[in-house]
Amino acid sequence: MAWWAIGALWIMPANMGMPVFEWNDVTSSSLGAHLVFGLLAGATFACIAQAMGKRTGPAR
Repeated sequence: MAWWAIGALWIMPANMGMPVFEWNDVTSSSLGAHLVFGLLAGATFACIAQAMGKRTGPAR
């Protein structure tokens, strides 16, 4: 979340000459897309690790 806020709300708009930290439809859809991607990537990793017999939970 922090990397998204730094990149999508601060660095990218500043480089493009747009206002920084502005919340609008584009930023909210960008956050949603990044969250969905992260959840899918994590679920895919967990499924692959489980299929290979690797533990992905906390250490005991």
